[in-house]
Amino acid sequence: MKKVFLTLSLVCGLSISGFAGNVSDEFTAPPEKKFNLAEALVLWFPNRVLDILDIFSVNLGVGPVVEARLMATRAVDVGAGVGMAYKAYKGFHRQYALGQEQGFYYSFISVGEEDWGVIDGTRLLKKYTETRTGVPLPTMRNYNFHEGARDYWQIGGSLGLLVTGDLYIHPLEWLDLAAGIFFLDPNGDDLRFDDFR
Repeated sequence: MKKVFLTLSLVCGLSISGFAGNVSDEFTAPPEKKFNLAEALVLWFPNRVLDILDIFSVNLGVGPVVEARLMATRAVDVGAGVGMAYKAYKGFHRQYALGQEQGFYYSFISVGEEDWGVIDGTRLLKKYTETRTGVPLPTMRNYNFHEGARDYWQIGGSLGLLVTGDLYIHPLEWLDLAAGIFFLDPNGDDLRFDDFR
């Protein structure tokens, strides 16, 4: 009995250590960027200018589209739209690009339906499709604050009939700007010397 227990313990121990080795390889967090004072001082002004530009989005387009929307975050959204438009974007997460968006949406306060997306565009434009019924949630992939194509917390609106325009303010970008004054970067979007290589 002692030999059986010892053998099972040995097999379990080897299995667990092998699994732990695989897990540590797969799920290791990327190394954090170390603070470099010279880099922070040299790039402080350009980073603050970019932080100021991140505070708002302006998108202009043309195409067979009709839309009218006002929102104070995606949870308080009133409006409707349908069609397709080719747009020039100065969008969320530094999307400076040209692209095509299409679909339909309607919303009254927080209840609505949407099948809308950016289906084509230049390199800096994040393509996405959002198909949903009901209330959008900030946990949805398109609203990921660090990588998502859309800002859940934006305030503003869209208006269009053949010619369309969007204007939005991104409140959380104000916090990034304020923190940046003190060399902090909560959004992780400040330029670094490595970005110029």
